Amino acid sequence: MISGWILIGFLIPIIPAWPQRSAIELESGLVTIDVTVMNGEGEYVTDLSREDFTILHDGLPRPIAFFEAQRDRALTRPLAVVFALDVSGSLGRQIADQQYAARQFVHLVQKNSLFAVIGFNDRVHIYQRFTSNPRKLQQAFARARNIGGRTRLYDAIDRAITMLVKDAPRRLHGRRLRRVVVVITDGFDYTSVVDREELIRRANNAGVTIYSVTLPSYVLSVSGKRRVPTLLDASGIVTRTGGIDFPVEQRNFTRIFRAIAEEMRASYALSYYPPPADLSDGQTHQIKILINRTGVRVRQSRYEYTAPRR
Repeated sequence: MISGWILIGFLIPIIPAWPQRSAIELESGLVTIDVTVMNGEGEYVTDLSREDFTILHDGLPRPIAFFEAQRDRALTRPLAVVFALDVSGSLGRQIADQQYAARQFVHLVQKNSLFAVIGFNDRVHIYQRFTSNPRKLQQAFARARNIGGRTRLYDAIDRAITMLVKDAPRRLHGRRLRRVVVVITDGFDYTSVVDREELIRRANNAGVTIYSVTLPSYVLSVSGKRRVPTLLDASGIVTRTGGIDFPVEQRNFTRIFRAIAEEMRASYALSYYPPPADLSDGQTHQIKILINRTGVRVRQSRYEYTAPRR
């Protein structure tokens, strides 16, 4: 047992290789899902045990080979995080606020975590590859000052997933790093070339959760002020990778990043072995997590994976 955590079973280290991204999570035959559980009041449920979960693979239950739950609320789960900062013309006025809050988030989850920083407008800019050095991260955020141009939102998320797979270790100091992208944007995309369904597939196969911090636009209607849906909302990228969209109200980025850190503290990790026939059939397989408790809502970091074909 590691202090503050429960470990059942073990993970075999996996060496990432982006050209074989469908096989990333299956080289050891193990599929891992990060799970968040909330009650009807919107509070995190953190007292669940291994016996409370059931994993369905294509509708059939599979034994849980690995279970990890945090008991020490003062700790956070170790992360590999890519901050994707919208530096297009529409976000220029908010850039200082969002960067300040991102630095606070780094402080909240610093221990045993790695961070990278990219920006996007007409191009995707890499300001800092993965590091735990606060000074390097501070310099990276400071470089995100060249504001202007249009928005390549989906291409930036795609680049972030690539970095998590190719550049971030799967484990650090003996513990698995949860893969996360935090994208700060107005939610619109004008110039990306990546297909949105392919982007979700890549995120699911790589075990990446995408959180969005959105500066929403509003219109007035007969029922009052109404948020304008964005292309990011319509794509389902955030919800289908187990993340949440946090709309920014009154420029309060700090509250949002604290909420994301709390989300990391409250999550569970579960792994299972698919049936041998499904390990290399090249097919997409569905994953569903069931909870042995009423009145709760479950979010998963992945709802499917595509097996390699061998």
